[in-house]
Amino acid sequence: MSAKKNKKNVAIADGIDDTDVQTGKDAAAADAESLESNVDADGAQSVEAENIDPIEQLKAEVAEWKDKFLRSKAEQQNIARRSSNEIAEALRYSGTGLLKSVIEVMDDLDRTVEAVAGTADDGAKADNTLTDGVRLVRDKLQKILTDNHVEVIDATDAVFDPMMHEALLQQPSADHEPGQVIQQIQKGYKLHDRVLRPAKVIVSAAVEQGSESVEVENK
Repeated sequence: MSAKKNKKNVAIADGIDDTDVQTGKDAAAADAESLESNVDADGAQSVEAENIDPIEQLKAEVAEWKDKFLRSKAEQQNIARRSSNEIAEALRYSGTGLLKSVIEVMDDLDRTVEAVAGTADDGAKADNTLTDGVRLVRDKLQKILTDNHVEVIDATDAVFDPMMHEALLQQPSADHEPGQVIQQIQKGYKLHDRVLRPAKVIVSAAVEQGSESVEVENK
């Protein structure tokens, strides 16, 4: 019985390849190396953690949160400032549409006053009461415009400014420098620093032989 058992063990031993033995050794060595690396890493982390000063760590965290807070506060202030500026701008020019309509009425009153004055100059009988009444209404309306920061753009003898003036004609003139307003056809108005309506004008051009007035195309 013993002899049979020994023969069986020998057969099992003969069936084990040297490669299998070497593979087992390599695997065991790799496991040992991996275990040693993990132990070294854990040990290094433990040493590093032990070397960190908790007070310094807290100071760093406080500084980080303080920086985030200041940045957030600055952004909120910028948003509030922008909103305030936008509201102020909207209120500053809120009556633009209405004022444009009012200055058209002002044009009618100006023409009426000029017509009545022309009639009086021609020697025709004029109703002084009516004339004075129209002038009074015109003056009151002008005061309302002034009180609401509407100003007349005076283009008489001014240098042509495309931001303030609308050129209807270019007319050669020996008495004016090129680009100067020769005549104002219609008054302009501005609200604060924004143009409500540009003044319509005739602008001088250099005198050339055979030159004529040239109509300016306004786009």
